[in-house]
Amino acid sequence: MNKVNTATAQIFQAISIGQIILDDSNYLTFWGHLQKADGWHRCDFVTSYEVLNTMLRHVKDRSDAVQMTIVHQLENMRQIPEMIDLEAELGSAVVFDNMNFRFTRPGRREDGNWIEYTKGECYYIEEVTPLIPAKTRQYVKKIDHCMEMLHKSYDLYLGYLELDFEEDAARVKADLADDLKYTLAYYAWKERTM
Repeated sequence: MNKVNTATAQIFQAISIGQIILDDSNYLTFWGHLQKADGWHRCDFVTSYEVLNTMLRHVKDRSDAVQMTIVHQLENMRQIPEMIDLEAELGSAVVFDNMNFRFTRPGRREDGNWIEYTKGECYYIEEVTPLIPAKTRQYVKKIDHCMEMLHKSYDLYLGYLELDFEEDAARVKADLADDLKYTLAYYAWKERTM
């Protein structure tokens, strides 16, 4: 396994899982489909239990059914590897959408070069994060702007101190006379400089 490289990363926003393969490693294999711009494509995925837990947290409406199916299968596991057939158990594949899936393609070393050998039919799921709605992105942008302004105010305050202003005068000149604003500015400055 140490000869496998997963360097090429891509982001997709939806997958469906029909079957989960469990073995004695710390990884799971999903048989399913990947949604691309032109539709759903057959694809296998390999990931960790931690990523699966993250996926389940972000699909609350389907999470319980999938978790109970996995738990039931683990309790009755007779062989390794074992397959959990979500399509048979739940009536259809489980769609995980409204998430950002960070995928990498596995590759092997050949003549000193890394060769990706799966042709887009298998990915390693490195990370899953929820999609941020547009309205939330607006707030994040405004908060980032606010933090930047606080950072600049604290930078200005430090500049006044270097010019031998008294601390109170430097705070007033930098518009940081309010203790709460001064504290926020300090932490904004610290976050961006440390």
